Amino acid sequence: MNKLFTSIVYLLVFTTISSQDCFQATKANWGEDSLECRKNVSLYSEFMKQKVYPDAAKFWNKTQTFCPQYKPNLYKNGIYIYKKMAMEKKKTKSPELKLYVDTIYSIYDAWVTNFGNCNEIKADLAADIMALDASKGFPKAYALYKEVFEKSPQFTSYNDIRYFVYANKYMLKTKKIDCDKFLENYETLSSICDANISKGNKADKYNNVQSFLDKEISPCASCDKLEEIYSSKYNTDPENMDLTKKIFERLSNNKCTESKLYITLLDKVLNDSDNPPTAKDLYNAAVADYKRKEFPKAEERFNRAITICNDEKLNQKMYEILYDIAFNKKQYKKGFSIAGKLSDKCISNDKKARIVAASSSKHGNSAFNKSLIYCLALKYASSSCGKTPASAISSWKGQLLPKSELIMLDIKSNSRQQVPFWGQNIELKTRD
Repeated sequence: MNKLFTSIVYLLVFTTISSQDCFQATKANWGEDSLECRKNVSLYSEFMKQKVYPDAAKFWNKTQTFCPQYKPNLYKNGIYIYKKMAMEKKKTKSPELKLYVDTIYSIYDAWVTNFGNCNEIKADLAADIMALDASKGFPKAYALYKEVFEKSPQFTSYNDIRYFVYANKYMLKTKKIDCDKFLENYETLSSICDANISKGNKADKYNNVQSFLDKEISPCASCDKLEEIYSSKYNTDPENMDLTKKIFERLSNNKCTESKLYITLLDKVLNDSDNPPTAKDLYNAAVADYKRKEFPKAEERFNRAITICNDEKLNQKMYEILYDIAFNKKQYKKGFSIAGKLSDKCISNDKKARIVAASSSKHGNSAFNKSLIYCLALKYASSSCGKTPASAISSWKGQLLPKSELIMLDIKSNSRQQVPFWGQNIELKTRD
C-alpha cells in the first residue's frame, strides 16, 4: 500500500500552521470535476457505512484527489477509515501497521494543508498517536495535549486525560519535564474534571479519572509538596468553601491527612452548615483520626458518614474499621455487633470468633469459663470459610479443658452450657 501523501511531514505541518478555531464549511466544494467528486463521495460513504473499509479507502483516496477541499469532514472520515484498518493490523501484529499509521498522519497533514490547523485537530491527532504509536510519539502527543488542555479543553474527553497522564509519565521518566511541571499539569486536569463533575457531564467517568490522576501523580506528590502548593491557593481565598473542599479532597485522596493544612481545613469542611460534608469527606476525616488513634473522633465521624452513605462498599469499609476500634478498646459486645453488619458472612464469623476469644482475658475468670468462651469462638471460626488462621484455632483448642477435669467438676462433655458474658448456649467440647 502506498502512502497517500508524501510531500508533507506531519511534525513540520503542526508546528508551522496554527489557528484556534477549525474551519467550518458553509457548503461543499466539489472541485473542478464535480461529477467525479460526487460519485466518489457517494461510493466511499456507502462502503464506510457497510464497514467495508478497504473499498471505502479506495474511493476515499479518489475523492481526496478530485476534490481535496470538499469539506473538513472528508478528512475526519478518512482518518476513521484508516484507523479501523490500522486497529485490525495492530490486533494481528501485522508488519503493515506502520504504513497505515503513516497514512493516518498524512491525512492529518492534508487536512491542515487544505483547511488550516486548530485545537480540535490537535486533540484528535494526540489521541491517535497515543492509541496507535505511543512509544514513538509521546513527546509530540504531550506537546499537542498540553496546548489543547490549556486553551481548548472542550475538545477533550476523560480518555484524553488518561492519555495525557501517560504522556506526562513518559516525559517525567525521560527527564523532559520535572515534577513541578507534572504537578502543574495535574492541577489543570483536575480543574477540568471538577468542571465536568459539577455540570453533571459524565460525572462518574470524570470521578474515576480523578481517582486515576490522584494515583498516578503519587511519585511527584509528596505531602510536603502538595501542602506547599495548596497552602498558597488556600491563603489567597480562605473564605471560598468550594476551593476549601477541593483542597481538602485532594489532600485526602493523596493520604496527606497529617499535614497542618489538612487539620486546618478539617473542621471547616465538616461543620459547614451551608455545604454539609459528604460521606466520603467524613470517611477521609475519620480514617485520619483512626490513624492518629483518636478513636472517639473516628467513631463519631464514621457513624455520621454511615447515616448518609449510599455506597455499600464504603459502608463495609467503615464497619471493618469500627470493629477494629471496638476490638482495641476491648468493647467486645460492640465489636461483635459490628461484625454482624458485615455482608461477607465468612469475614463476619471470623471477626466474631476473634473478639469472642479476646474476651476470655477479662471474662474467663475460671478455667471452665475460659473453656466455654473458647468453645464459642471455635463455633464461629468453623463457619469462617478458612478466614480464621489454623494457628489461632489450634491455640484456642489448647485452652479447652481435658475430659479428666470435666469429670472432676462433675460436668459431662458435649453437654449444653451457657457461655459467661455472652449468654449464648454452646455444646461443651474438650481438648482431647
